[in-house]
Amino acid sequence: MEIKNNSQKIILLLFPLIINKFDFQSGERIAFFEVGKLKKKELKEKNIISFDEEEILKLSKVDYSQKVQQLIQQNPNSKLLLVNYPNNEQQLTSLNAELTKEGKKISNIILLNISNYELILKIKEQYLICPLCEKIYKKEETIKSEKFVCPHDSEYQFSLEEISKFTEYMIEYHLKNTKSIIEKFLAENKLTASAIIQLTVQKKEEIFSGETQKNLLMLIEIL
Repeated sequence: MEIKNNSQKIILLLFPLIINKFDFQSGERIAFFEVGKLKKKELKEKNIISFDEEEILKLSKVDYSQKVQQLIQQNPNSKLLLVNYPNNEQQLTSLNAELTKEGKKISNIILLNISNYELILKIKEQYLICPLCEKIYKKEETIKSEKFVCPHDSEYQFSLEEISKFTEYMIEYHLKNTKSIIEKFLAENKLTASAIIQLTVQKKEEIFSGETQKNLLMLIEIL
């Protein structure tokens, strides 16, 4: 399951954002790279305070490969978890180029599966994905006067129509691009599908009780 390149493990964790109720905390042994934690800072630096619908959809395609490289340099002795990045083939190609400069490569992919599409649809009925922090929030808690207001990024607001389209888009985006990312990873490293570590969520309660996150962290610890 592992590509032996050096002592530092770089692990890609892939899952649909519609279940992103996770709270990953970096520590001495493990560093998490989450795009949602970078977006707000960069938007403020560029003085961007609003988006149109097309710009919202483009947020998922921004290249953060150099940011990953910086995190590797800052945490040379930590296991690095890339949370849903890269999320398309172009980002993977760019990231591989940056990793090569450091003499590293992705050593494992953990794929968090949902047991059936109906479970995704059920969660989507109640939750929306924030385009900035990439977490999910209950519709009733975030929709104010037909506007989506993220609890952590209240200065940025989106119309209900925009955020609903974004949520739908990201569900399909994950399903489409995850397959191509995995195929590219396996082909480049001459591996079979058995090299992908898979965990399956059977019920919504597993996500919201913290059970899924606990199982993920236990798996990451032993890799």
